[in-house]
Amino acid sequence: MQHDVGAIYVMNFEWALASWIGNPSPVCIFAKECGRAVAMEHNGDLFSCDHYVYPEYRLGNITDGLVNMINSPSQLAFGKKKRDTLPLVCRNCEVRFACHGECPKNRFLVSNQNEPGLNYLCASYKKYFKHINPYMKMMKQLLQDGFPASYIKEIIMDQGGLSKI
Repeated sequence: MQHDVGAIYVMNFEWALASWIGNPSPVCIFAKECGRAVAMEHNGDLFSCDHYVYPEYRLGNITDGLVNMINSPSQLAFGKKKRDTLPLVCRNCEVRFACHGECPKNRFLVSNQNEPGLNYLCASYKKYFKHINPYMKMMKQLLQDGFPASYIKEIIMDQGGLSKI
């Protein structure tokens, strides 16, 4: 980070920074709700998501009208289900704002409270988001103060490198 911010684009850090500054996630897996990243097959069939290309998630065909399918009651319900089925451990999680339980396709574990729907990547994502938290907070403050996020490099170097923060 002390050499790369502003010079190299790392999509995962960019997505995370969006969450820290209060913007919606630019990727569906970390969005509050699903349903806006549909998948189209070679024949024009449209599905709720690229992780759910199964007959029960077929919305129709591109010839049926894209906007109507994306705004259909079934697709809107599909999207809200991501938010509404979060287990308690996720609803109370300190990094929920950045993760939102990740992709429902990966939610097949049972939580310590015996609730279904815990993402199998939960522990790793939580560790990742907690690790980057101080840097994301610094970049958020820089942006709020009117400076580019890349100024974090100077802050890190002034403090003696990443190992000192």
